[in-house]
Amino acid sequence: MGKFDDIRWKWLEERGIEVYGDSYQLDYILSLWKTPDKIQAVFCESKAGTGKTTLAVLAGAYEVIKGEHYDRIIYVRNAVPIREQGFLTGDIKQKSAPYMAPIADALELVHPATFEEWTFEQGKEQPKLVPITTSFVRGITWKRSFVIIDESQNMDLEELQAIYTRCDTTSKIVSVGSIRQVDNKKVKRIAGLLPFQIYMKHFEGDPRVSFHELVTCYRGWFADKADDVLETVKRLEGRL
Repeated sequence: MGKFDDIRWKWLEERGIEVYGDSYQLDYILSLWKTPDKIQAVFCESKAGTGKTTLAVLAGAYEVIKGEHYDRIIYVRNAVPIREQGFLTGDIKQKSAPYMAPIADALELVHPATFEEWTFEQGKEQPKLVPITTSFVRGITWKRSFVIIDESQNMDLEELQAIYTRCDTTSKIVSVGSIRQVDNKKVKRIAGLLPFQIYMKHFEGDPRVSFHELVTCYRGWFADKADDVLETVKRLEGRL
């Protein structure tokens, strides 16, 4: 079967995404597009700039547009800055806006202003996109939803547990993150592992869960090498 025998690949290429040139990205998006009865949860722990969030958003957007399995994207992030910023003015929407930039940028590839249109659809009780921080996930159930947990390495065990237990069997759960870039200094490691890694161990071996690591940094060699700075730190400290 050629790649254009499936309209999804053509849809991606029209948006500048060629996953057939990268076997890691191809395996990842194939898992994202598996129906929940086959693969319900996808974990992707990869370096910055490898496309883990963009591919998850585009895969979810295509499915929501098609409307066969999912009605909406739930995008969850922990509102943790790289540096403490103090009090931020504005309402909840204004305060959380900077943390929603990754999905807003990715949805621009669908068509301009998709983020705004899908979040604030006129006359619809349930919009196609629900961007939310971890502070507001309790007491709700997500059905027929493509759930993306971004920057998962910054979430503690209780936050991840609260998110994962919101999802019923009709939802897809995609967790992405990089253990190289932990901004939340309050996250406690358990047995030397981040809660994100603990959950990967927890689901290890389950055929309904897939695990991925993307390799190529599409931002270029400089960004890729910059992400490896801790290796130099360890060498300077005599640990290597």
